[in-house]
Amino acid sequence: MTQKKIDRKIKSGRGFGVRESYEPWIKIWDIKSRGVSHLVPGVKFRRSHHLLSNAERDFHLILEHDPSIIDIREQFPLLTQAETQAIASSLNYHHPVYPGTQVPVVMTTDFLITFIDSAGEARLAARSVKYRKEFEEADRREQNRMAEKLEIEAKYWAVRNVEWKLVLHESLSRIKIANLVILRTYANIHPSLPTDKNINNLLEVIAGCNTEQLPLKVLLQKASRVVFIEYMDVKRLFHHLLWMGKLETDLTDRLISLSEPLRVWVSESFASSTPKIEVFRHV
Repeated sequence: MTQKKIDRKIKSGRGFGVRESYEPWIKIWDIKSRGVSHLVPGVKFRRSHHLLSNAERDFHLILEHDPSIIDIREQFPLLTQAETQAIASSLNYHHPVYPGTQVPVVMTTDFLITFIDSAGEARLAARSVKYRKEFEEADRREQNRMAEKLEIEAKYWAVRNVEWKLVLHESLSRIKIANLVILRTYANIHPSLPTDKNINNLLEVIAGCNTEQLPLKVLLQKASRVVFIEYMDVKRLFHHLLWMGKLETDLTDRLISLSEPLRVWVSESFASSTPKIEVFRHV
């Protein structure tokens, strides 16, 4: 790596843009020796996401499911190098350099997120995703070096008044991840299904049932007869509404199965904007 190559990457647009136009600083083909990586077609934005580990892939899945998030920028560069060098110097740390060179590394944050807060304002948040075992299996010197790099990253975002947090993969619910993998396949369904009429009719059926007493397949078969939609289409619409947050369930409780009851309810935010749907508290 040379400074000229870095300058060319910046000039080409790496690390710039938003939503569909964003270009990650690191792409999966840039890293040849770093384990498992994933090129994931986005469902929230029409571009592919470059995720450098299973941990990043799983956390990205959670971000995509969150309706408050309006942009996800992975492998976001902490430019300029001069700034991160100054931060490292202020902390009395050595700034990382590219192997075999004295060229300062362009440090990155795994995810820069734009979300809508409770006041309706767009805000930024930065997240780094690591494995706990990375720290546990490292020797003391390596642990200290990892902590130093994270502290440089944290201070970079603190200067910008952007909340930064470290996410440990082991703290993510494995059941929730497995359920989101299922629901994500229904994120985009044929536009003839999620019409206002079909959505309202299905939600009325769900709101009027004690879902804890019916296997999910039986519930969907009942809904199919009431709303006059074929069973497979009701199944698609039901899972789509769970992904979109118009229906809610505890995704961390158990794996969604058609043969077992699923406690599910109409989202209060959706119900409040749709007066005709009455949400019974016992559902």
